[in-house]
Amino acid sequence: MNQALEPTREEPREGALQARLEELEGEVEALTKQLARHAAERDELLTIVSHELRTPVTVIAGFGRLLLSERVGPLNAEQRRFLEESARSCRRLDAFIANLIEGGRAEQVAPREGSLGETLEGVAAFMEPLLEERRLRIEVDLPPEADRAWFDPDRIVQVLTNGIGNAIKYSPEGGTIAVAARRTEHAGRPFVEVSVADAGPGIPEADRERVFEPWVQGERGRGARGLGLGLAICRRIVEAHGGTIRAEAAPQGGCRLAFCVPAEAPRERSGGERVR
Repeated sequence: MNQALEPTREEPREGALQARLEELEGEVEALTKQLARHAAERDELLTIVSHELRTPVTVIAGFGRLLLSERVGPLNAEQRRFLEESARSCRRLDAFIANLIEGGRAEQVAPREGSLGETLEGVAAFMEPLLEERRLRIEVDLPPEADRAWFDPDRIVQVLTNGIGNAIKYSPEGGTIAVAARRTEHAGRPFVEVSVADAGPGIPEADRERVFEPWVQGERGRGARGLGLGLAICRRIVEAHGGTIRAEAAPQGGCRLAFCVPAEAPRERSGGERVR
């Protein structure tokens, strides 16, 4: 009797499996809709944060600048120190808000063919006052074959600004920041790798991956002002392009930040599907 029942227990239950599969597909669809709804709510919240926080910060900073100008009366040394510290706090808060907003939108990229050289020139131009303040210069090695790439200029400006800004922050005065680009290949697809290297203290090997996590600063970040969001945003921007980003030791002993973007537009399979 037991032998007669055994095959019944082992008999495949295709109907039950199919029902379970349909149930799982329904759960996936529901989760997908929930994620889309949460993303929309997040974007709406970021818009509110931008308006509700940035407006009063701008007003406070404006009044602080007016007082520091002494157009409404002279300041003693202690009053000036208080106002300058207030101004620095306003700048930090404004940067915090900007990082929150950009962090929420980092995956939104619109790549097109462009010149990395022109993009780099624009970044160097508006960072010139910071370079002059620390008597630094940028040395560029950009061969013609590495100039054209497939990227979102506004987003790559953010990555370059963060990389060069960190290099300025940690480079010794009077030093050189080396920016270079080269053609490379990954998984059979051409890329352009861009690197920014400084001669500062560098990043310990144990921290070179962690610095790309939100709110994390490496050893060399101790004592330096910042939120630990810049490199996390950079990674999301670069990965949205289909590229990679890493931190490593620079030849001159500092830090070398390297990221890559596609050298060409994505190929398309039959049916119009793009190949990344």
